[in-house]
Amino acid sequence: MSGALDKMQLFYRVAHAINASLKQEDTLQAILRAVRETPGAQAVVIRLLNPNADALEVAASIDVSPALLAHTPARLVNDRVHQRVLAGETVFLKPGADPADATSLDLPGKLLAAEGIGSLLIVPLQVRSRTFGALDLYCAAGFDFDAETTLLVRAIADMAATAIENARLHATLLNIARAVTSSLELHQLLDQVLAATVLQMNLKAASVRLLDKGGKRLELVAAHGLSDRYLSKGPILVAQSAIDRRVLAGESVALSDVAETPGFQYPAEAQAEGIHSVLAVPLQAKARIVGVMRVYSAQPRPFTAVGTEFLLSVAGIVAVAIENAKLYQALQARYDDLRLDVSEWYRFLSLG
Repeated sequence: MSGALDKMQLFYRVAHAINASLKQEDTLQAILRAVRETPGAQAVVIRLLNPNADALEVAASIDVSPALLAHTPARLVNDRVHQRVLAGETVFLKPGADPADATSLDLPGKLLAAEGIGSLLIVPLQVRSRTFGALDLYCAAGFDFDAETTLLVRAIADMAATAIENARLHATLLNIARAVTSSLELHQLLDQVLAATVLQMNLKAASVRLLDKGGKRLELVAAHGLSDRYLSKGPILVAQSAIDRRVLAGESVALSDVAETPGFQYPAEAQAEGIHSVLAVPLQAKARIVGVMRVYSAQPRPFTAVGTEFLLSVAGIVAVAIENAKLYQALQARYDDLRLDVSEWYRFLSLG
């Protein structure tokens, strides 16, 4: 009974700790300190999927030696265990008992033995069926996770994933708000907004396109994370892009696989760029849609209602910022014209 009570108290401490801050760094450190109290835990690592979806990079760790961290990031091509975890599986390994386990982790068995690590419990960090990281518990030799402790760690990982996601979304909105208020120069402003969105949402890239005066083309005004080759692939013609026509009509469109989606322009070029999933939302200023904002993921990504609503919020900020920047540019041009007129009048009067 006391063991069950201890686990409940630990669960409470974890919940209290990770809800104490909206800063991602503080959230990660709180998770590590709390999970370190799990029975049998010797060291803990939080790994997050990088934007290219080819590695799980160390975001935070506690009580892990530099020698062990030197073998990170965990390149997924050589890491069959974390591939399973990203598919949603919880994995328990005993590399000391089975050398094949260490090989599948792309970690030297001798290093694990020298660190006194006899087993590992690796749990997915998952929000709404989307896995974006892993919680790795390194345990002392001879320790075995029972079903109850495993369930506790999985519950903690679920809370941790939600807290990390909330911290990311909060940081994104904060960075975007700072970008919008820091400049009235349109291109500089959009570059900062897209960079913040890509970084905090763990995406590959993002772009903003505005309708031309004739309403026939979507002209690129800003992009982040996309190659020149992809950006020069050809024009985005509204008549030839069924996806963009839906977005310009006010719909948010999520594409799980662009290579298999009818109506998506340039699918081969997108595949060559390493783009797998896309979310496109309208840029709407007041009641008028002025363009399209897209975000791109290198991995299969089911964009949920929460993610879509968040990007719509970002797009709304971007649309207002674009209108403000255009107004500023128009006022600046008018001011320059008036100053020139006054200068001409002074010259005329001086000649008279």
